[in-house]
Parts: sequence; C-alpha cells; structure tokens
Amino acid sequence: MKPKSINSLMKYLRDYKHINISGSSDKLKLSNIGYYHGYKGYRYIFNSQKQINFKNFDELIGIYNFDTKVKALFYPWVMFIETAIKNYVLQSVVEFAKSENFNTIYNEVLDNYKQFENKESKNVACERKNALKSRNELRSWIYGKLATKFKDGHKIANHFLLNDRPVPIWAIFELLTLGEFGHFVKCINSKVRKDISTRIGIRQSDDSGAALTEKFIFILKELRNAIAHNDVVFDTRFRVSKIKENVLSSISNDTLISDVTFKTITDYLIFVVYLLKKFGVSRTELNTLVNEFDKAVTLLKGTIDTSTFNQIIYTNNRSKIRTLKMYISKRP
Repeated sequence: MKPKSINSLMKYLRDYKHINISGSSDKLKLSNIGYYHGYKGYRYIFNSQKQINFKNFDELIGIYNFDTKVKALFYPWVMFIETAIKNYVLQSVVEFAKSENFNTIYNEVLDNYKQFENKESKNVACERKNALKSRNELRSWIYGKLATKFKDGHKIANHFLLNDRPVPIWAIFELLTLGEFGHFVKCINSKVRKDISTRIGIRQSDDSGAALTEKFIFILKELRNAIAHNDVVFDTRFRVSKIKENVLSSISNDTLISDVTFKTITDYLIFVVYLLKKFGVSRTELNTLVNEFDKAVTLLKGTIDTSTFNQIIYTNNRSKIRTLKMYISKRP
C-alpha cells in the first residue's frame, strides 16, 4: 500500500474519523506530532476499545500537550528518586556487608532465600526455589553486564577491569537498569531491607515484610521507562504490573488520600510527591510541581469535552490535589 502524504492523512481524518482538521496550522501540528505516534497514540484512553470521539483536531492536540507537559514535569523528579533510592540501598548494603565487593555482598546480603529454610511446606519450598533462581539470575546479569560493558569500552568497567580490580557495588549500580536494580533489592535479606525501608522513612506499620521499597522501584520503573521512551502517559497505559493492596494502603495511610489506584495520572503525581517528601525535597519545590500539574489539568479541561476529561482526570482529582497539598505542608 502506498504511504499517505500529510494532506492525504488530513483528508482521511476528515472523511473517515469526522475530525475537523484543515489549514496550514493543523497541517504543521500533525507533521510535528506525527500521525502514527501522535494521532494513533492519542485517539483512545487506556486501550483501543475506548476510542475518543474527537470533533476537532484541537481536542487531540490538547491531550497531546497535556501528556507532553506531564512527562516534562515528572522526568527530572523521577530521575532524582531513582538516584536517591540507589544511594539509600547502597548505604545499607555496604554497612551490613562491611564491604563494597560484590562477592561479599552476594554472600552476606543477597541471601533472601534463607528465610524459607527449615520450614516444611510445599509453597515455602517453591518460594525458596524462586528466591534462589532470582539470586542466580541477578549474579548472571551483573557478570554479563560487566563483560558487555568492558567489551564496549565503557569507562567504569574499563577503569576497574583493565587494572584487575574488582568492580565496587556503587559502580555496578551505575550499570544496572532500574528493573535489574529492583531485582537486586528483591534478593536482599529482610534485615537489610528493613534498614533501607527505615532510612527512606516508610511507615514501618505498613511495611511489615520490608518489601515496599522493591515494589516502589517497579512502579517507578514503568513510569520512568514510559517517560524516557516518550510513550503515552496521560492515561497510565504504561502500567503493566498489578499494584499490590499494601502499596496502595501505605501511600493512603501516609498521605491521607483515599482511593489511590494508579488508574489515573494524578495517582502517579501523588506517588512521586510521596517519595520526594521522604527524600527531603522542600515544600516549595513540591508545591511548584503540584501547581504546575494542576495548571496542565486546567488547560486540558478547556480543550476537551467533560465526558472525555472525566475519563482521564477523575472527578475526585480536586479533593486529591487538596489533600496532597495538606500532606506537603505537614512536617516530616
């Protein structure tokens, strides 16, 4: 099939999608956002069965602009959180292992499988096997990554390996993806995980199993990857993993915001602010983030119909933002 020109695509949108699009201004906008990444990515909410009934092209541009603004707002803070979590984990791991050497840490800290020993149960035996599998996979990932990075001339890998020196754990963290780092935390024993949770400031009554840090990392990973790859985020379609009830309750208990479900981008704002407050970001900076998000929501509301808006930004958004600001104002 012959590829369509921009003019042909505009005609297709008018004739078959009944969207009012015309003139040089709309043509430039469609050229800039792209038909396939732009229109096709923003024509539905969460899944392709929930098509948006656009009447004019400015409505689609309104959603696109909102999506772009949210990514621009979140990105630096998501990177900040990633760095902070890695540093908190690093501090705990090194202190407990009394070493920066990966082999020592592997033996002394990455031994979560031991919690399942001396317990007779088919389910426990299965969990122990899975924990050992995760631990072995982690070691393979790290050794494989070091070999690949060394082969590619990566400066960190080269600095240590060319001098026949073991690569310290902090350098290994620089090479891990956020998903691999999440698996690293998953393999840490409960004593060290509890120390990490306490350092971050997670309510211990909500984190009895000391697993929330790991779960937060995987939530952050999905958001980070979507932003970094310029995927669509406005409707949280990037959310793949099922978010556990104890994650939802821990955030609600701390922020006093009810009905946090991660089905709306507002809940990801709450999640980001929740973690940033744990890491000591100032109230001024947090309020600026929330106010800028609120401005973007207001702009979106002015460009699309109420029914579509309420499917993207739920009707409880105002109360959530209000309570979030109260949470920000509270002393740690």
